[in-house]
Amino acid sequence: MYFLITAVFASFVVIGQFINLRQVSWPNFAGLSSKTSEIKALSGHCRPESAADLNNATSKYIQKLNQYQQLCSSKVADKYMIFTSMPNSKTNAEDLARRISPELKAMRDAGVQPVVIVEPTTEWGLIDFTEFASGFYDAWIKDYFSALKKEGLSDKDMGIWVPFPEANLPYWNRRNATPKDYAQIVNRYTTEYKRQFPQAKASILLNSATYESDDFDWAKGDYLSLLPYVSDIKPGLIDSFGLQGFPWSPPATQQGNGIFDAREFLNSQLAIEAARKLGVKEIWFNTGTYVAKYAQDDEKRVSITASKRKDVSYGIVNEVGRAQEAGFSVWVNIFAEDKSRVAEATDWSYMSHGQDHQQVFFDLVNRLNSTGIGISLYDIQR
Repeated sequence: MYFLITAVFASFVVIGQFINLRQVSWPNFAGLSSKTSEIKALSGHCRPESAADLNNATSKYIQKLNQYQQLCSSKVADKYMIFTSMPNSKTNAEDLARRISPELKAMRDAGVQPVVIVEPTTEWGLIDFTEFASGFYDAWIKDYFSALKKEGLSDKDMGIWVPFPEANLPYWNRRNATPKDYAQIVNRYTTEYKRQFPQAKASILLNSATYESDDFDWAKGDYLSLLPYVSDIKPGLIDSFGLQGFPWSPPATQQGNGIFDAREFLNSQLAIEAARKLGVKEIWFNTGTYVAKYAQDDEKRVSITASKRKDVSYGIVNEVGRAQEAGFSVWVNIFAEDKSRVAEATDWSYMSHGQDHQQVFFDLVNRLNSTGIGISLYDIQR
């Protein structure tokens, strides 16, 4: 009987290894949950700095940061990414300010700089880029930053604000907009931001692959120069340039090897070219590695091993290091949220898949730190 059980296990693993990289989850196979209820520290430290005391944090972001600190037995990140939207009335502007100000203050108290991703959405839905460029939202943006000022936030507390992220991806309402329009809307938003908070930092984030406004086939992006998006941005408004890129693979039902080489999905030369045009000395990268894609469909689902994730993450470190070698100050935001339950259906997390995947995160942070590359993080306690 023991021999038969062993044989069945072995067969299952071998089949899983050779069909579309799909692997058996051992805890689930045994009828147990793969989610870990507590975080156990790995040996050593991610970074030499001591962990901050975050045990009493009420922010969902800082609570999650505390878990990573427990894993690393040390400080993890200098920055932390959060998300916000845009106002569509004076009342809404004041409400948005009341909601985000406690998060900004929590970041300050935790000793991390907020990286605020300002998505072009309102309670109405997606913002039309050309409408924003016309000045339609100007008064409400002014109301928003005025309200944040009244919340007692300093320029330093604001961190780095990034309006209209990934404007060369298809899921925003940019159907009638051009790259030059993007520069205009960034100028509008950032001018008002710096009028209220003149010493605060602003950045932009573009995707490494550019897509047509109605092209949702992620296999068809083109790695084009990003100069058309940055050439008309006013000098002095932007303090850094951000480039986003992630590994990708087709669903298990389709042929194809995917994109796992950071030299392709996170091409640092695109960032270097754009940063030089902007005249900034700082480049950052938004990236990560997934454990599973197409997570809501068992037929399409694709998973990768911890070993594969480690290889991809080392490629990321090597690629962003090229920007450092070119003379730029560089930092990386590690995107680590489990988004398997939303439309994206991709699990970017490290914490809930066992020690091997936690070790991948540990090694990535350690390697970035050892090369002098700054570290930011995005995840949230659910």
